[in-house]
Amino acid sequence: MKKIFKSIVAILCCGALFASCEQEAPEVNMSVDLPSIDVEAQNPESVAVTLTTDANWILTCPDWVTPSATYGSGDSIISFQFASNYKDETTTTRPRTGEIRISGGGSLTGKGAVAVISVNQAGYTYVDPNPSLGGITDAEEFAAFIVAANSGGSLIRWTNEETGEILLLADIDLSNEAIDWQALADATKTSNANNAAGIVENTTPFEGVFNGDNRKITGFNPVVVLGANQTFGLFQVAHNATIKNLELSGTFNVTATDQADAGMLVGTAIHSTISNVKIGGKIVSAGTTASKRFSIGGVCGYAYAGLIGEAEYGKTLFEGCVVNADVEFDGGSNQANGATCAMYGGICGFATTPNAAQDHKVTIKNCVNNGNMNVKIGRCSGILATANTGVILEDVTNNGNQVNTVANGRLGNIVCNVSHHCTLKNCVNNGDLEATNNYSGTVGGIFALAGSATITGIEGGGNYGTIKTLSGAGKYIGLLWANHNNTFPTKNITASGRIIVDGVERTISEANYMENIGYMKDPSCVTNIIWSAPK
Repeated sequence: MKKIFKSIVAILCCGALFASCEQEAPEVNMSVDLPSIDVEAQNPESVAVTLTTDANWILTCPDWVTPSATYGSGDSIISFQFASNYKDETTTTRPRTGEIRISGGGSLTGKGAVAVISVNQAGYTYVDPNPSLGGITDAEEFAAFIVAANSGGSLIRWTNEETGEILLLADIDLSNEAIDWQALADATKTSNANNAAGIVENTTPFEGVFNGDNRKITGFNPVVVLGANQTFGLFQVAHNATIKNLELSGTFNVTATDQADAGMLVGTAIHSTISNVKIGGKIVSAGTTASKRFSIGGVCGYAYAGLIGEAEYGKTLFEGCVVNADVEFDGGSNQANGATCAMYGGICGFATTPNAAQDHKVTIKNCVNNGNMNVKIGRCSGILATANTGVILEDVTNNGNQVNTVANGRLGNIVCNVSHHCTLKNCVNNGDLEATNNYSGTVGGIFALAGSATITGIEGGGNYGTIKTLSGAGKYIGLLWANHNNTFPTKNITASGRIIVDGVERTISEANYMENIGYMKDPSCVTNIIWSAPK
Protein backbone atom coordinates (compact mmCIF):
# COMPACT_ATOMS: atom_id res chain seq x y z
CA MET A 1 0.00 0.00 0.00
CA LYS A 2 2.78 2.39 0.87
CA LYS A 3 4.36 1.88 -2.54
CA ILE A 4 1.09 2.56 -4.33
CA PHE A 5 0.51 5.70 -2.28
CA LYS A 6 3.99 7.01 -3.01
CA SER A 7 3.49 6.47 -6.74
CA ILE A 8 0.23 8.40 -6.73
CA VAL A 9 1.88 11.28 -4.87
CA ALA A 10 4.75 11.30 -7.38
CA ILE A 11 2.38 11.43 -10.32
CA LEU A 12 0.45 14.30 -8.78
CA CYS A 13 3.63 16.21 -8.10
CA CYS A 14 4.83 15.77 -11.69
CA GLY A 15 1.46 16.92 -13.00
CA ALA A 16 1.65 20.01 -10.86
CA LEU A 17 5.13 20.68 -12.13
CA PHE A 18 4.03 20.16 -15.75
CA ALA A 19 1.16 22.52 -15.24
CA SER A 20 3.57 25.06 -13.85
CA CYS A 21 5.82 24.72 -17.01
CA GLU A 22 2.92 25.51 -19.42
CA GLN A 23 2.16 28.90 -17.89
CA GLU A 24 2.17 31.74 -20.62
CA ALA A 25 5.51 33.56 -21.01
CA PRO A 26 5.52 37.33 -20.38
CA GLU A 27 5.25 39.81 -23.40
CA VAL A 28 8.47 41.31 -24.74
CA ASN A 29 8.40 45.09 -25.13
CA MET A 30 9.51 46.08 -28.68
CA SER A 31 8.65 49.54 -30.09
CA VAL A 32 10.19 52.37 -32.17
CA ASP A 33 9.53 56.07 -32.19
CA LEU A 34 9.38 56.27 -36.03
CA PRO A 35 7.13 53.62 -37.59
CA SER A 36 7.59 55.25 -41.03
CA ILE A 37 10.48 57.12 -42.68
CA ASP A 38 10.24 59.26 -45.83
CA VAL A 39 13.51 60.20 -47.55
CA GLU A 40 14.56 62.19 -50.61
CA ALA A 41 15.83 60.66 -53.86
CA GLN A 42 18.99 62.73 -54.06
CA ASN A 43 21.47 63.06 -51.17
CA PRO A 44 19.06 61.74 -48.49
CA GLU A 45 19.93 62.59 -44.88
CA SER A 46 20.51 59.92 -42.22
CA VAL A 47 17.69 59.21 -39.76
CA ALA A 48 18.03 58.11 -36.11
CA VAL A 49 15.38 55.78 -34.62
CA THR A 50 14.91 55.09 -30.89
CA LEU A 51 14.22 51.43 -30.13
CA THR A 52 12.61 50.62 -26.78
CA THR A 53 12.89 46.95 -25.70
CA ASP A 54 13.91 44.70 -22.80
CA ALA A 55 15.11 41.93 -25.08
CA ASN A 56 17.97 40.99 -27.28
CA TRP A 57 17.24 42.11 -30.88
CA ILE A 58 18.34 41.60 -34.47
CA LEU A 59 17.68 43.91 -37.45
CA THR A 60 17.14 43.26 -41.19
CA CYS A 61 16.61 45.90 -43.91
CA PRO A 62 16.72 46.47 -47.73
CA ASP A 63 20.13 46.55 -49.38
CA TRP A 64 19.82 50.30 -50.01
CA VAL A 65 19.48 50.99 -46.26
CA THR A 66 22.57 50.81 -44.03
CA PRO A 67 21.98 50.68 -40.21
CA SER A 68 24.54 51.66 -37.62
CA ALA A 69 23.99 48.24 -35.91
CA THR A 70 22.31 45.01 -36.92
CA TYR A 71 21.94 43.40 -33.48
CA GLY A 72 22.00 44.40 -29.80
CA SER A 73 20.09 44.22 -26.53
CA GLY A 74 17.83 46.55 -24.64
CA ASP A 75 16.97 50.14 -25.53
CA SER A 76 19.05 51.53 -28.43
CA ILE A 77 19.37 54.41 -30.85
CA ILE A 78 19.94 53.13 -34.39
CA SER A 79 20.97 55.43 -37.28
CA PHE A 80 20.11 54.63 -40.88
CA GLN A 81 21.89 55.79 -44.03
CA PHE A 82 20.03 55.63 -47.37
CA ALA A 83 21.55 55.16 -50.81
CA SER A 84 20.69 57.87 -53.35
CA ASN A 85 17.83 56.97 -55.68
CA TYR A 86 19.29 59.26 -58.37
CA LYS A 87 21.55 58.72 -61.38
CA ASP A 88 21.97 62.12 -63.02
CA GLU A 89 19.99 65.23 -63.77
CA THR A 90 18.67 63.91 -67.09
CA THR A 91 17.50 60.49 -65.84
CA THR A 92 14.11 59.67 -64.35
CA THR A 93 14.06 57.15 -61.46
CA ARG A 94 11.06 55.43 -59.86
CA PRO A 95 10.25 55.74 -56.13
CA ARG A 96 10.96 52.70 -53.94
CA THR A 97 9.72 51.29 -50.65
CA GLY A 98 10.95 48.73 -48.13
CA GLU A 99 10.74 47.52 -44.52
CA ILE A 100 13.18 47.60 -41.61
CA ARG A 101 12.35 44.71 -39.22
CA ILE A 102 13.67 44.57 -35.65
CA SER A 103 12.85 41.31 -33.84
CA GLY A 104 13.65 40.12 -30.31
CA GLY A 105 12.63 37.78 -27.48
CA GLY A 106 11.42 34.28 -28.24
CA SER A 107 13.42 32.60 -25.39
CA LEU A 108 12.66 31.71 -21.70
CA THR A 109 12.91 35.39 -20.93
CA GLY A 110 9.76 36.21 -22.80
CA LYS A 111 7.58 35.94 -25.95
CA GLY A 112 9.11 37.09 -29.31
CA ALA A 113 8.17 40.51 -30.78
CA VAL A 114 8.80 42.50 -33.98
CA ALA A 115 8.94 46.23 -34.68
CA VAL A 116 8.49 47.26 -38.33
CA ILE A 117 9.59 50.55 -39.87
CA SER A 118 8.36 51.28 -43.41
CA VAL A 119 10.76 53.24 -45.59
CA ASN A 120 9.56 55.31 -48.56
CA GLN A 121 12.14 56.91 -50.82
CA ALA A 122 11.12 59.36 -53.53
CA GLY A 123 12.08 58.94 -57.19
CA TYR A 124 13.58 61.64 -59.41
CA THR A 125 11.59 63.01 -62.34
CA TYR A 126 13.62 64.73 -65.04
CA VAL A 127 11.93 67.86 -66.30
CA ASP A 128 13.45 69.02 -69.61
CA PRO A 129 14.14 72.76 -69.31
CA ASN A 130 13.61 72.92 -73.07
CA PRO A 131 10.80 70.45 -73.68
CA SER A 132 9.98 69.49 -77.24
CA LEU A 133 7.34 71.68 -78.78
CA GLY A 134 6.86 69.35 -81.73
CA GLY A 135 8.00 72.16 -84.01
CA ILE A 136 8.53 75.92 -84.17
CA THR A 137 5.52 77.75 -82.79
CA ASP A 138 6.28 81.47 -83.13
CA ALA A 139 8.89 84.07 -84.11
CA GLU A 140 10.66 83.97 -80.76
CA GLU A 141 11.10 80.21 -81.01
CA PHE A 142 12.26 80.51 -84.63
CA ALA A 143 14.87 83.08 -83.63
CA ALA A 144 16.18 80.73 -80.94
CA PHE A 145 16.16 77.84 -83.43
CA ILE A 146 18.04 79.65 -86.19
CA VAL A 147 20.78 80.75 -83.76
CA ALA A 148 21.12 77.15 -82.54
CA ALA A 149 21.06 75.77 -86.10
CA ASN A 150 23.92 78.08 -87.13
CA SER A 151 26.05 77.62 -84.02
CA GLY A 152 25.86 73.89 -83.29
CA GLY A 153 23.24 74.08 -80.55
CA SER A 154 20.73 71.38 -79.65
CA LEU A 155 17.65 71.27 -81.91
CA ILE A 156 15.64 68.79 -79.82
CA ARG A 157 13.20 71.45 -78.62
CA TRP A 158 11.92 72.05 -82.18
CA THR A 159 12.16 68.50 -83.53
CA ASN A 160 8.90 66.72 -84.23
CA GLU A 161 9.11 63.36 -82.46
CA GLU A 162 6.99 61.53 -85.05
CA THR A 163 8.78 62.69 -88.19
CA GLY A 164 12.21 63.64 -86.87
CA GLU A 165 11.90 66.94 -88.77
CA ILE A 166 12.19 70.53 -87.62
CA LEU A 167 8.59 71.47 -88.38
CA LEU A 168 7.34 75.04 -88.84
CA LEU A 169 3.94 75.29 -87.12
CA ALA A 170 3.09 78.93 -87.87
CA ASP A 171 3.92 81.79 -90.21
CA ILE A 172 6.92 83.72 -88.87
CA ASP A 173 7.65 87.45 -88.96
CA LEU A 174 11.26 88.17 -88.00
CA SER A 175 10.93 91.96 -88.25
CA ASN A 176 10.92 92.48 -84.50
CA GLU A 177 13.34 89.71 -83.49
CA ALA A 178 16.73 90.95 -82.27
CA ILE A 179 18.98 88.46 -84.04
CA ASP A 180 22.62 89.47 -84.38
CA TRP A 181 23.16 88.28 -87.96
CA GLN A 182 26.62 89.81 -88.13
CA ALA A 183 27.75 87.84 -85.08
CA LEU A 184 26.54 84.61 -86.70
CA ALA A 185 28.36 85.48 -89.92
CA ASP A 186 31.57 86.28 -88.04
CA ALA A 187 31.46 82.88 -86.34
CA THR A 188 31.49 81.04 -89.69
CA LYS A 189 34.88 80.50 -91.29
CA THR A 190 34.81 78.18 -94.27
CA SER A 191 38.25 77.71 -95.87
CA ASN A 192 36.23 78.04 -99.03
CA ALA A 193 38.48 77.81 -102.11
CA ASN A 194 36.19 75.35 -103.96
CA ASN A 195 36.95 72.97 -101.08
CA ALA A 196 33.94 71.66 -99.22
CA ALA A 197 36.08 69.65 -96.79
CA GLY A 198 37.28 72.84 -95.19
CA ILE A 199 33.75 74.18 -94.99
CA VAL A 200 32.46 71.19 -93.05
CA GLU A 201 35.48 70.96 -90.79
CA ASN A 202 35.55 74.63 -89.85
CA THR A 203 31.85 75.37 -89.34
CA THR A 204 28.84 74.06 -87.44
CA PRO A 205 26.53 73.19 -90.34
CA PHE A 206 22.82 72.48 -90.16
CA GLU A 207 22.47 68.74 -90.79
CA GLY A 208 18.81 68.04 -90.14
CA VAL A 209 15.50 68.26 -92.01
CA PHE A 210 13.70 71.60 -91.94
CA ASN A 211 10.11 71.35 -93.15
CA GLY A 212 8.41 74.73 -93.53
CA ASP A 213 5.04 73.01 -94.02
CA ASN A 214 4.30 75.56 -96.79
CA ARG A 215 4.35 78.45 -94.32
CA LYS A 216 5.89 81.91 -94.66
CA ILE A 217 8.96 83.45 -93.04
CA THR A 218 8.91 87.22 -93.53
CA GLY A 219 11.00 90.12 -92.24
CA PHE A 220 14.37 88.49 -92.91
CA ASN A 221 16.33 91.74 -93.15
CA PRO A 222 20.01 91.13 -92.35
CA VAL A 223 22.69 93.70 -93.07
CA VAL A 224 25.98 91.80 -93.03
CA VAL A 225 29.59 92.39 -94.13
CA LEU A 226 31.47 89.16 -94.87
CA GLY A 227 35.19 88.71 -94.40
CA ALA A 228 37.61 86.16 -95.83
CA ASN A 229 36.10 82.73 -96.47
CA GLN A 230 32.81 83.46 -94.81
CA THR A 231 29.41 82.26 -95.94
CA PHE A 232 26.00 83.57 -94.95
CA GLY A 233 22.29 82.89 -95.29
CA LEU A 234 19.30 82.11 -93.12
CA PHE A 235 21.08 78.75 -92.86
CA GLN A 236 24.76 79.50 -93.21
CA VAL A 237 25.95 76.00 -94.10
CA ALA A 238 23.68 73.04 -94.93
CA HIS A 239 25.48 69.67 -94.93
CA ASN A 240 23.61 66.41 -95.54
CA ALA A 241 20.50 68.47 -94.89
CA THR A 242 17.04 68.89 -96.37
CA ILE A 243 15.26 72.26 -96.41
CA LYS A 244 11.81 72.26 -97.97
CA ASN A 245 8.29 73.67 -98.23
CA LEU A 246 8.61 77.30 -97.22
CA GLU A 247 8.43 80.90 -98.39
CA LEU A 248 11.15 83.33 -97.32
CA SER A 249 11.09 87.07 -97.90
CA GLY A 250 12.73 90.26 -96.71
CA THR A 251 15.56 92.59 -97.70
CA PHE A 252 18.82 90.67 -97.88
CA ASN A 253 21.79 93.06 -97.74
CA VAL A 254 25.24 91.46 -97.90
CA THR A 255 28.64 92.85 -98.93
CA ALA A 256 32.15 91.44 -98.67
CA THR A 257 35.75 92.41 -98.11
CA ASP A 258 37.27 89.15 -99.39
CA GLN A 259 36.22 85.83 -100.92
CA ALA A 260 32.74 84.98 -99.64
CA ASP A 261 29.41 83.41 -100.56
CA ALA A 262 25.87 84.28 -99.59
CA GLY A 263 22.38 83.02 -100.36
CA MET A 264 19.11 84.27 -98.98
CA LEU A 265 18.17 80.79 -97.77
CA VAL A 266 21.54 78.99 -97.59
CA GLY A 267 25.04 80.41 -97.75
CA THR A 268 26.71 77.11 -98.68
CA ALA A 269 24.95 73.83 -99.53
CA ILE A 270 26.91 70.55 -99.44
CA HIS A 271 25.28 67.18 -100.17
CA SER A 272 21.91 68.70 -99.41
CA THR A 273 18.43 68.95 -100.91
CA ILE A 274 16.52 72.22 -101.13
CA SER A 275 13.03 71.81 -102.55
CA ASN A 276 9.73 73.64 -102.93
CA VAL A 277 11.12 76.94 -101.65
CA LYS A 278 9.95 80.41 -102.68
CA ILE A 279 12.17 83.47 -102.22
CA GLY A 280 10.71 86.98 -102.26
CA GLY A 281 11.57 90.56 -101.38
CA LYS A 282 14.85 92.15 -102.44
CA ILE A 283 18.54 91.25 -102.59
CA VAL A 284 20.94 94.17 -102.23
CA SER A 285 24.73 94.26 -102.32
CA ALA A 286 27.44 96.90 -102.69
CA GLY A 287 29.82 94.14 -103.79
CA THR A 288 33.33 93.51 -102.56
CA THR A 289 36.62 95.32 -102.14
CA ALA A 290 38.66 92.25 -103.15
CA SER A 291 39.44 90.68 -106.53
CA LYS A 292 38.14 87.34 -105.31
CA ARG A 293 34.95 85.39 -105.81
CA PHE A 294 31.88 86.87 -104.17
CA SER A 295 28.88 84.81 -105.19
CA ILE A 296 25.30 85.56 -104.20
CA GLY A 297 22.26 83.43 -104.99
CA GLY A 298 18.56 83.96 -104.46
CA VAL A 299 18.44 80.53 -102.82
CA CYS A 300 22.10 79.57 -102.27
CA GLY A 301 25.48 81.22 -102.67
CA TYR A 302 27.80 78.23 -103.12
CA ALA A 303 26.77 74.62 -103.87
CA TYR A 304 29.03 71.57 -103.74
CA ALA A 305 28.69 67.83 -104.31
CA GLY A 306 31.34 65.16 -104.36
CA LEU A 307 34.33 64.06 -102.41
CA ILE A 308 34.98 65.18 -98.86
CA GLY A 309 37.99 63.65 -97.18
CA GLU A 310 38.72 60.25 -98.73
CA ALA A 311 35.41 58.45 -99.07
CA GLU A 312 32.34 60.60 -98.57
CA TYR A 313 30.29 61.32 -101.69
CA GLY A 314 26.94 62.98 -102.08
CA LYS A 315 24.68 65.00 -104.32
CA THR A 316 23.21 68.45 -103.97
CA LEU A 317 19.76 69.12 -105.41
CA PHE A 318 17.67 72.24 -105.89
CA GLU A 319 14.20 71.27 -107.04
CA GLY A 320 10.93 73.16 -107.40
CA CYS A 321 12.43 76.45 -106.17
CA VAL A 322 10.95 79.79 -107.27
CA VAL A 323 12.69 83.15 -106.84
CA ASN A 324 10.59 86.31 -106.99
CA ALA A 325 13.16 88.59 -105.35
CA ASP A 326 14.44 91.57 -107.32
CA VAL A 327 18.19 92.22 -107.25
CA GLU A 328 20.33 95.34 -106.93
CA PHE A 329 23.99 94.28 -106.96
CA ASP A 330 26.98 96.50 -107.70
CA GLY A 331 30.21 94.53 -107.70
CA GLY A 332 32.09 97.42 -106.11
CA SER A 333 35.83 97.14 -106.68
CA ASN A 334 35.44 93.78 -108.39
CA GLN A 335 34.17 94.25 -111.94
CA ALA A 336 35.90 91.22 -113.49
CA ASN A 337 34.02 88.46 -115.35
CA GLY A 338 36.00 85.33 -114.43
CA ALA A 339 35.69 82.76 -111.65
CA THR A 340 36.93 85.30 -109.12
CA CYS A 341 34.35 87.96 -109.94
CA ALA A 342 31.32 89.25 -108.11
CA MET A 343 28.42 87.15 -109.44
CA TYR A 344 24.71 86.49 -108.96
CA GLY A 345 22.42 83.59 -109.87
CA GLY A 346 18.72 83.54 -109.16
CA ILE A 347 18.91 80.02 -107.75
CA CYS A 348 22.65 79.73 -107.01
CA GLY A 349 25.77 81.81 -107.48
CA PHE A 350 28.52 79.20 -107.89
CA ALA A 351 28.19 75.39 -108.17
CA THR A 352 30.90 72.77 -108.49
CA THR A 353 32.13 69.25 -107.85
CA PRO A 354 35.70 67.91 -107.94
CA ASN A 355 36.73 66.28 -111.23
CA ALA A 356 37.13 62.97 -109.43
CA ALA A 357 33.41 62.92 -108.60
CA GLN A 358 31.84 63.65 -111.96
CA ASP A 359 28.87 61.36 -111.28
CA HIS A 360 28.01 63.16 -108.07
CA LYS A 361 26.32 66.24 -109.37
CA VAL A 362 24.89 69.53 -108.28
CA THR A 363 21.46 69.48 -109.93
CA ILE A 364 19.10 72.41 -110.39
CA LYS A 365 15.77 71.07 -111.61
CA ASN A 366 12.27 72.47 -112.17
CA CYS A 367 13.29 75.86 -110.79
CA VAL A 368 12.06 79.30 -111.90
CA ASN A 369 13.37 82.84 -111.51
CA ASN A 370 10.88 85.71 -111.79
CA GLY A 371 13.03 88.35 -110.14
CA ASN A 372 14.39 91.29 -112.14
CA MET A 373 18.12 92.03 -111.96
CA ASN A 374 19.47 95.58 -112.00
CA VAL A 375 23.20 94.99 -111.57
CA LYS A 376 26.78 95.95 -112.33
CA ILE A 377 28.65 92.66 -112.05
CA GLY A 378 30.71 90.43 -114.35
CA ARG A 379 28.39 87.42 -114.21
CA CYS A 380 24.64 87.51 -113.69
CA SER A 381 21.86 85.10 -114.58
CA GLY A 382 18.38 84.11 -113.58
CA ILE A 383 19.37 80.55 -112.61
CA LEU A 384 23.11 79.95 -112.02
CA ALA A 385 26.01 82.34 -112.52
CA THR A 386 28.80 79.75 -112.71
CA ALA A 387 28.39 76.05 -113.56
CA ASN A 388 31.98 75.23 -112.73
CA THR A 389 32.19 71.42 -112.74
CA GLY A 390 29.66 68.58 -112.65
CA VAL A 391 26.45 70.62 -112.73
CA ILE A 392 23.08 69.71 -114.27
CA LEU A 393 20.49 72.34 -115.18
CA GLU A 394 17.23 70.66 -116.15
CA ASP A 395 13.74 72.04 -116.85
CA VAL A 396 14.60 75.50 -115.52
CA THR A 397 13.04 78.79 -116.58
CA ASN A 398 14.07 82.42 -116.26
CA ASN A 399 11.33 85.04 -116.58
CA GLY A 400 13.29 87.88 -114.99
CA ASN A 401 14.69 90.81 -116.94
CA GLN A 402 18.34 91.81 -116.50
CA VAL A 403 19.85 95.24 -116.91
CA ASN A 404 23.61 95.10 -116.43
CA THR A 405 25.88 98.16 -116.57
CA VAL A 406 29.20 96.32 -116.24
CA ALA A 407 31.77 97.21 -118.90
CA ASN A 408 32.98 93.69 -119.70
CA GLY A 409 30.64 90.96 -118.57
CA ARG A 410 29.87 87.33 -119.38
CA LEU A 411 26.11 87.51 -119.31
CA GLY A 412 23.49 84.86 -119.95
CA ASN A 413 20.00 84.71 -118.53
CA ILE A 414 20.13 80.99 -117.63
CA VAL A 415 23.81 80.59 -116.81
CA CYS A 416 26.90 82.68 -117.52
CA ASN A 417 29.74 80.19 -117.64
CA VAL A 418 29.37 76.46 -118.40
CA SER A 419 32.38 74.23 -117.88
CA HIS A 420 33.57 70.67 -117.20
CA HIS A 421 31.10 67.76 -117.10
CA CYS A 422 28.05 70.03 -117.06
CA THR A 423 24.68 69.42 -118.72
CA LEU A 424 21.92 71.80 -119.80
CA LYS A 425 18.56 70.24 -120.64
CA ASN A 426 15.31 72.04 -121.44
CA CYS A 427 16.45 75.44 -120.20
CA VAL A 428 14.06 78.23 -121.18
CA ASN A 429 14.65 81.97 -121.03
CA ASN A 430 11.78 84.43 -121.40
CA GLY A 431 13.53 87.43 -119.85
CA ASP A 432 15.17 90.35 -121.60
CA LEU A 433 18.89 90.95 -121.14
CA GLU A 434 20.20 94.49 -121.57
CA ALA A 435 23.94 95.17 -121.34
CA THR A 436 24.13 98.95 -121.40
CA ASN A 437 27.92 99.33 -121.13
CA ASN A 438 29.22 96.00 -122.37
CA TYR A 439 31.75 97.16 -124.97
CA SER A 440 33.85 94.00 -125.03
CA GLY A 441 31.82 91.39 -123.18
CA THR A 442 29.73 88.37 -124.18
CA VAL A 443 25.91 88.37 -124.16
CA GLY A 444 23.67 85.35 -124.81
CA GLY A 445 20.04 84.50 -124.19
CA ILE A 446 20.79 81.17 -122.50
CA PHE A 447 24.52 81.21 -121.67
CA ALA A 448 27.53 83.45 -122.25
CA LEU A 449 30.47 81.04 -122.51
CA ALA A 450 30.78 77.26 -122.80
CA GLY A 451 34.38 76.34 -123.43
CA SER A 452 35.10 72.81 -122.21
CA ALA A 453 35.29 69.69 -124.38
CA THR A 454 33.99 67.67 -121.42
CA ILE A 455 30.60 69.41 -121.33
CA THR A 456 28.09 66.55 -121.49
CA GLY A 457 25.69 68.39 -123.75
CA ILE A 458 23.09 71.09 -124.20
CA GLU A 459 19.66 70.01 -125.39
CA GLY A 460 16.11 71.31 -125.57
CA GLY A 461 14.61 74.52 -124.28
CA GLY A 462 15.25 77.84 -125.94
CA ASN A 463 15.38 81.61 -125.71
CA TYR A 464 12.36 83.87 -126.22
CA GLY A 465 13.77 87.06 -124.70
CA THR A 466 15.37 90.14 -126.20
CA ILE A 467 19.12 90.81 -126.19
CA LYS A 468 20.17 94.48 -126.04
CA THR A 469 23.84 95.39 -126.15
CA LEU A 470 26.49 97.52 -127.85
CA SER A 471 28.35 96.81 -131.06
CA GLY A 472 31.64 96.68 -129.17
CA ALA A 473 30.73 93.16 -128.06
CA GLY A 474 31.46 92.12 -131.68
CA LYS A 475 30.68 88.53 -132.63
CA TYR A 476 29.92 87.41 -129.08
CA ILE A 477 26.21 88.22 -129.16
CA GLY A 478 23.53 85.58 -129.71
CA LEU A 479 19.93 84.59 -129.24
CA LEU A 480 21.06 81.33 -127.62
CA TRP A 481 24.63 81.92 -126.50
CA ALA A 482 27.51 84.33 -126.87
CA ASN A 483 30.45 81.94 -127.25
CA HIS A 484 30.06 78.19 -127.97
CA ASN A 485 33.77 77.51 -127.84
CA ASN A 486 34.10 73.71 -128.08
CA THR A 487 32.71 70.56 -129.69
CA PHE A 488 30.18 69.22 -127.19
CA PRO A 489 26.78 68.13 -128.63
CA THR A 490 24.14 70.86 -128.81
CA LYS A 491 20.70 70.15 -130.27
CA ASN A 492 16.92 70.61 -130.34
CA ILE A 493 16.93 74.19 -129.06
CA THR A 494 14.46 76.88 -130.07
CA ALA A 495 15.86 80.24 -131.17
CA SER A 496 13.44 83.10 -130.85
CA GLY A 497 13.44 86.59 -129.39
CA ARG A 498 15.17 89.69 -130.66
CA ILE A 499 18.64 91.23 -130.82
CA ILE A 500 19.05 95.01 -130.53
CA VAL A 501 22.56 96.44 -130.99
CA ASP A 502 23.27 100.13 -130.44
CA GLY A 503 19.53 100.69 -130.30
CA VAL A 504 18.88 99.10 -133.72
CA GLU A 505 16.99 95.81 -133.97
CA ARG A 506 18.43 93.18 -136.25
CA THR A 507 16.21 91.66 -138.89
CA ILE A 508 16.12 87.97 -138.04
CA SER A 509 14.07 85.43 -139.94
CA GLU A 510 13.96 81.76 -140.78
CA ALA A 511 16.45 82.51 -143.54
CA ASN A 512 19.21 83.88 -141.32
CA TYR A 513 18.46 82.89 -137.71
CA MET A 514 21.43 80.49 -137.56
CA GLU A 515 23.70 83.48 -138.09
CA ASN A 516 22.29 85.03 -134.94
CA ILE A 517 22.23 82.18 -132.43
CA GLY A 518 25.80 82.98 -131.32
CA TYR A 519 29.43 82.22 -132.12
CA MET A 520 30.26 78.53 -132.75
CA LYS A 521 33.80 77.20 -132.86
CA ASP A 522 32.54 74.02 -134.56
CA PRO A 523 29.08 74.42 -136.12
CA SER A 524 28.96 70.69 -136.93
CA CYS A 525 28.25 69.81 -133.30
CA VAL A 526 25.17 72.06 -133.28
CA THR A 527 22.10 70.35 -134.77
CA ASN A 528 18.38 70.90 -135.10
CA ILE A 529 18.15 74.49 -133.93
CA ILE A 530 14.51 75.50 -134.34
CA TRP A 531 13.40 78.95 -135.44
CA SER A 532 10.35 80.53 -133.83
CA ALA A 533 9.36 84.04 -134.77
CA PRO A 534 9.17 86.31 -131.72
CA LYS A 535 5.75 87.36 -130.51
